[in-house]
Amino acid sequence: MTDKADPVTLEAAHPPRPAPAPASANGELRERVQKLRIGTGPAKGGGGRVAWLPWLLCAALALAWGGYAVRNYSQKGVATDTAPTAASSSAADGGTGPELSVKGYLMPAKQISVSPIDVGGKVIELRPAPARNGRPEMAFAEGVLYEKGDVIAVLQSDAYKAQVDEAMASLAAADKRLDAAKQRMAAQDPKSVRAVEVEQVVAQLKEAQATRLRAEQELRRLEGLSAVATREMQQAQADMATGAARVRNLETTLTILKEGPRKETMAALEADVKGAEADVKVAAARLVQAQWRLDNCTIKAPITGTVLTKAAEVGKLVNPMAFSGGGAICDMADLADLEADLEIAEKDISKLKVGQPCRIRADAFSDKVYDGTLDRIMPIANRAKSIVSVRVKVKLPAGEVPGTFLKPEMGAVVDFLKPGTVDAPKADGGKKADVK
Repeated sequence: MTDKADPVTLEAAHPPRPAPAPASANGELRERVQKLRIGTGPAKGGGGRVAWLPWLLCAALALAWGGYAVRNYSQKGVATDTAPTAASSSAADGGTGPELSVKGYLMPAKQISVSPIDVGGKVIELRPAPARNGRPEMAFAEGVLYEKGDVIAVLQSDAYKAQVDEAMASLAAADKRLDAAKQRMAAQDPKSVRAVEVEQVVAQLKEAQATRLRAEQELRRLEGLSAVATREMQQAQADMATGAARVRNLETTLTILKEGPRKETMAALEADVKGAEADVKVAAARLVQAQWRLDNCTIKAPITGTVLTKAAEVGKLVNPMAFSGGGAICDMADLADLEADLEIAEKDISKLKVGQPCRIRADAFSDKVYDGTLDRIMPIANRAKSIVSVRVKVKLPAGEVPGTFLKPEMGAVVDFLKPGTVDAPKADGGKKADVK
């Protein structure tokens, strides 16, 4: 018996394959793909796309980036917003723009860290800035202006006062020792001997000579006797020797009064005087040093300037000799004497000369223009950056309070003008003036 498969089952197990697409449809699809490929499809007008079009685009992009890099390198250190400024200045000046425009930072020409000198202690007072020129008294704080010599702070000074008292006592004792040495030396000077003293010694000498003569006569009398007690003879001889010795002593004293002591004695006395004088100088120097330290407990402003940073409070222990650097009271700077610190590319440094006029614009106040002068070119370059640092002195206009607009560490753009020409507008809006 022959088994026949069910047609429906066979069709489910082996579904029919789709019929192949006609050759015309395949050709149309291939043609569309070719059109999508760059440079292979037919171009308008019947020609093929150019195969070098992508390379042309890459070359243009590379040239654009190269030009940007070259422009940034040649204007290294110039702010991105200075190009419009230079262009407008050039147009306003009839095409005579600045020689160079460089971005830098403002800094005070004089900035000092105020601290006690060679003394340390607890801060017991912070003095306010005195009222002057219509300005009220202002407590010690950042931004307060002190004149040179104004007291800023006072340290506890009990120990230094005791040192001054001790030095004064040492000086007084040294003075007394000097006076005593001088008196001893003066007593040996023949010129200081009074006539009455000489007369007194002469009288004593005559008396001694008479006593000696009497003792001599008594000795001779006893020697002429046949029987003399030994004791009497010895007494007479002793009296004779005593009288002779007293006469010699008084003769020597009289000679010294008239001629003075030996040279060696006078040299020793002079040495005593000089030693006492040296002791006086040492004591005086110690007193000066002690007084100087006591005076340094009152800290005064070394310059006329504004407090930039406050580093001390009442009760703080300050010691300038500490390794941690805890001796500062504040940092001060003269904001009327500002400079712009600039880095100039080596290839542009030949364009600049000391004394060259400049224009300065702070980034924070771009509408204000300040006159300036190239003050100095640093004597050493930075080979790592290929730059040379320069300093431009900023001139504040009359009437502007220092620190009102321009502050240290502000960014600023400096335009270097042609040497011998000043065409910068005044900060108060004045007109430009050409000075030949």
